[in-house]
Amino acid sequence: MVKKISTIPESKIRQAIWMLKKGKTKKLICEHLGISYSPKRLDAVIDDFHKRIEREKELKAKARFKKFSETEKKSMTDDYLNGDGLTVIAQRNFISPQRVKKFLMELNVPLRGRGKKSKAKVDHIVQDLEVKFKVGDKVLIAKNSQFANVKEVFDEDWVEEHRNPTRRRYVELHAIKAARKKYGEDYEGKEDIHWQIYWQYENGIEWKESSIKYRIHQIESILEETGRESYRLFTEGDNGRFLEEHRNNLYPVMADGN
Repeated sequence: MVKKISTIPESKIRQAIWMLKKGKTKKLICEHLGISYSPKRLDAVIDDFHKRIEREKELKAKARFKKFSETEKKSMTDDYLNGDGLTVIAQRNFISPQRVKKFLMELNVPLRGRGKKSKAKVDHIVQDLEVKFKVGDKVLIAKNSQFANVKEVFDEDWVEEHRNPTRRRYVELHAIKAARKKYGEDYEGKEDIHWQIYWQYENGIEWKESSIKYRIHQIESILEETGRESYRLFTEGDNGRFLEEHRNNLYPVMADGN
């Protein structure tokens, strides 16, 4: 199979040009590039490389003074929020990483930390904490620069909904039989030892009564202490996991105007 010019690494082509200047044979240079011996093809590879470099210089020169539209800036923002780095976006648009960063900051976008799980830069962001996220929204956890998706919102509506189950289900445990033999048929037993009650909801979710009461109290305490809702999230990446975060620790993954 003939190797395409576009698949040859730029570093190898630069080395080939240096080898030519040093008087190395074209056969040796073709071997270095991983292509079959052909002086004509070698010349084409090097000529194509020079043209591409010249073209990139022209594009960089034009982009240096170009006024990017809001749509173009938004496109760079989307690329960044989907995981591309500043350098990759800059190379794609023939501008500097610093200029890409400037656009992101203009659009109120949190900047990921440089190190793995390092704190994101959010000082430039003016956040409206009154804006609540919805299930499915993508957010950034600022303390470790992790992206995550909202899976559940723990607010006043959640508390009200879960305080009023569709039905309650009473379940006797195996131990109640032995207890009634010992204490009589009228013995009521103790929760979690002899019986349990489950709260059931229209969406099919079921909670043990003691657990849901504790959870409701927990969320009410967070609402009272912080004045804000909290969220159940699932982090992105190969090691995705569920976690909970308060609203003030989360930043919207979107540009202003969306």
